[in-house]
Amino acid sequence: MIQTDDQMLIAQQCIANLRRILLEARKVHSRKDYARMAEPILLEVQQREQDILEYLSSDLEEPVAS
Repeated sequence: MIQTDDQMLIAQQCIANLRRILLEARKVHSRKDYARMAEPILLEVQQREQDILEYLSSDLEEPVAS
């Protein structure tokens, strides 16, 4: 769970790194091998993106005191 802006930025960097790994893997693996190895990485990317969205929308869920 992301709790700070710094953690969110780190999560974004992790996503970028995972995407770079996938792009490179597509170049050297067969479709079948790529599909098998990419699945858990894609799930990790999806989870981290969801964490970022939850963090960015968390202030919207809590009423702002005025």
